[in-house]
Amino acid sequence: MSSVSSSNPVKTASPETGTEGWWRHPFSVFQSNLQEVDATMDVERALDIIEAQGADTWLINTAGIVSFYPTELPFQTRSPFLVDRASGDMIGDAIAAAHRRNVRVICRCDFSKVSSRIAAEHPDWLYLSPKGERQVYNTLYSCCPAGDYYQERSIEVVDEILARYPADGFFFNWFIFPEFDYSRVYHGPCHCAKCQASFAEFSGGKSLPNGPDDDTYAEWQRYGHKVIRDLCVRIGAHIRKKRPEAALVLNREGADVIYHEANNAFSRDLWPHITSESVGAHATAFPEVPVMVNSVTFVDMPYRMAGEQPESFAQYLLQAIARGGNPSTYIMGAPGRIPYASLPVAGEIQRFFRDHHDVYEGLGPASTVALVRPNLVRSAVMGHMASASEFQGLFSGLKECGLPFDVLSKDHIAQIGCEGGLGRFNLIILPDVGEIGRDAAAALDAFVRAGGHVVLTGGSAITAEGESELATGPAVMQSGAPLEGEELWSSYVTDVDQPDAGDYRLAARVVPVYGSYADYVWKPKAERIGRYIPQAPYGPPEKCYGHMPGDRPAAMRLVSGGSVTQFPWTVGHTYREFGTTEVRDFLQDTIAGFAKPEIISDLPEQVEIIAGRSAAGLVIHVVNQTGVKTRAFGPHVTLGPSRIRIRGGKGPARLLRAGEEVASHNEGDELVIDLPKLELFEVIVLAGEPEGATS
Repeated sequence: MSSVSSSNPVKTASPETGTEGWWRHPFSVFQSNLQEVDATMDVERALDIIEAQGADTWLINTAGIVSFYPTELPFQTRSPFLVDRASGDMIGDAIAAAHRRNVRVICRCDFSKVSSRIAAEHPDWLYLSPKGERQVYNTLYSCCPAGDYYQERSIEVVDEILARYPADGFFFNWFIFPEFDYSRVYHGPCHCAKCQASFAEFSGGKSLPNGPDDDTYAEWQRYGHKVIRDLCVRIGAHIRKKRPEAALVLNREGADVIYHEANNAFSRDLWPHITSESVGAHATAFPEVPVMVNSVTFVDMPYRMAGEQPESFAQYLLQAIARGGNPSTYIMGAPGRIPYASLPVAGEIQRFFRDHHDVYEGLGPASTVALVRPNLVRSAVMGHMASASEFQGLFSGLKECGLPFDVLSKDHIAQIGCEGGLGRFNLIILPDVGEIGRDAAAALDAFVRAGGHVVLTGGSAITAEGESELATGPAVMQSGAPLEGEELWSSYVTDVDQPDAGDYRLAARVVPVYGSYADYVWKPKAERIGRYIPQAPYGPPEKCYGHMPGDRPAAMRLVSGGSVTQFPWTVGHTYREFGTTEVRDFLQDTIAGFAKPEIISDLPEQVEIIAGRSAAGLVIHVVNQTGVKTRAFGPHVTLGPSRIRIRGGKGPARLLRAGEEVASHNEGDELVIDLPKLELFEVIVLAGEPEGATS
């Protein structure tokens, strides 16, 4: 174990990074969330483990709740176990040892809580509930991000660390307003004096909400987002001025590296594509800003010593690298102290990523279909859960049909349109996302007039007043309130006109409608697709009849250069709840003329295909998800042989995981690849793929 004097820390050189910042190139992280007792850990042994995992960057506790170095700031708390360390400085030892091995170190700081001593000295820094109560957990007092501890003292901590050590980056944990505590008890928005004054100024004199049911809650969310983002920008600028070689890692825009945590939780429904969704949305909007996916090795915060299922953990990392993210493994304690079961598969994937940096350098999305993600800032607003379900239903349906697609955030449609980025898509799908705003609507109208195709489901691109936002859309306005809940039970859509209310033989499909269905005033030139069959009795079978088809459509389409197809019902939510392939295929068949995939396979629907592009060429990740279960992933099933067709593709094709060139031939304009078998994943690289072949 190396020794560094606490009075005169050794300033070792950082690993070689070039002039543009090390985070601009692929990197792989190992995070050790330390306990106080880990202040005495053997840093050389820890680095042996970290390097064996394939990581080149170490994220390590440094300051905040507990300082793992001999801080001299009166508002910090040293680990009491530092006195048992020869040097008295664990961070100094760790950074010196890491840099000798060319491993970077990111300093983790947590300003969310302070000790009772500091709380008593600075009550104005603390969170205050709507009931006037402090939030205390394990003797620690929660702080308010609007207060001076976050806003001012956090920068003093950064300055002290940089004065002592050549840190390669900073990560700030729990950079949020503490509505919930670790036991998931809801405490509400902060009502401290600073929040009351600053929210009143932000909102034009409104009072703070007590919770999500209050009218001002959505506005408070926007206020909180602005407070955190402004602080993030300010701290980032400060770090760049003090040490340009250091990156700021946060889950906020304005950071050098965007942080996403991939984790599980008991009592939470599994959404198996959460990492793919989150990384994909970021990569589409901000391809120049790297994202780090910190994957949690334990099952949930109350069970930090119990390991995550290895197959679930593998999906976090695979979905991360496939969408252009940088992988990170996150453990509790000093490396090697807790034998998490997922570490072997994590090491396999992170070493694979390390060994193929040439392929992952600059990897970005390359699909021609985009699925729009709902606004996350409004996650607690009424209607968001239905929109999220619609998104997830469509995500699952597209993936199961083998259609590669990119995720596009609703918040960034206007920005990407202004930058000319929508032009690489052929089809953009908006899943019940509600009002999109004038600028986004203008961007989509321009996209359609240029020949692109848009699909709207539910209440997408409809204002609160019921007006249609798209000039190129088939609807003028919504007519009356949507049918919802039990009003839709026993209602359906069919894909053909249905002249006889009792004879369904003419319909290829009779598809249930669930969630919502709205009536619209349609434009005269709009084309009707299929028919809606309204509710009839569904009780005793003797009385279960009487459906009377009317003029309501299953969907409407208006052609204007390109086209806009509008489903006045929530087809994705229906599929998410019912899971019947007829629902999924009804949507797929309706848009089949516009969703022209460049990649087609005969693999089963439990496989996700993700298309990307880097300097290495076209990069196709094929991820085996046959192990998906209710709450986690289990062991996968070996698949194969299979065949993948790439329209416009040119060989040779290389299999990265197998480490060999794969058999391929051309049939017309398609490159046909014979995949011998598929285990957990494979990565296909077409180095000869011409630029723009998939766009």
